[in-house]
Amino acid sequence: MNVNGIGAAGYPASGYETRRTERNVAGRNFADQAAEAAQATATLHGADEGSGDIAISSWVDVVSGSSISVYKTQDFDASNPMYKVRTWDQSGNVTEQMVDVSKVDPKNCDTAEMYAYTANLKESGKGSFEDTVLKAAVAKAVKNAEQRSAGSWSFSEKTDWVKIVNDIMQSEYQYGDLKGYMEWKKFLGFLDE
Repeated sequence: MNVNGIGAAGYPASGYETRRTERNVAGRNFADQAAEAAQATATLHGADEGSGDIAISSWVDVVSGSSISVYKTQDFDASNPMYKVRTWDQSGNVTEQMVDVSKVDPKNCDTAEMYAYTANLKESGKGSFEDTVLKAAVAKAVKNAEQRSAGSWSFSEKTDWVKIVNDIMQSEYQYGDLKGYMEWKKFLGFLDE
């Protein structure tokens, strides 16, 4: 169907783009939100010089200006994996916590715990970067969008990551993306272990 066909079916071809950009998540139009994000600055933190710790994953949220990194410490034991997770806010204030991945509950954990959990999946060879760490980052982006539209956002908020993944899977299925659905189902399997 071409553009003329859309107009002929009762949906005027002109004006679609205008209506589309006027949609918003948090009461502002998309163009304003995109401009704000383009001007945001954030620092991706990683290496912890002099500590001997090894950064295995690092992320930055350009919109909030925050950053988070997961580290293997010098005394890391693969049989009892504990990771150091550091989070920086936009002002550079840092929060640090140790995460015992054997105690992480994907149905009720914060972002630091989830990122340590998925980094451990990758590090232990259970899944590739795309199957684990990247899926957690995408799930976090979905969570961010939901929290920002509600007016709140926090790395420390406990979240049901399994529910987020189920919601993403449902969307993939509804839009006919069965490959995407199966990729998220694989990730869900990691969370249900």
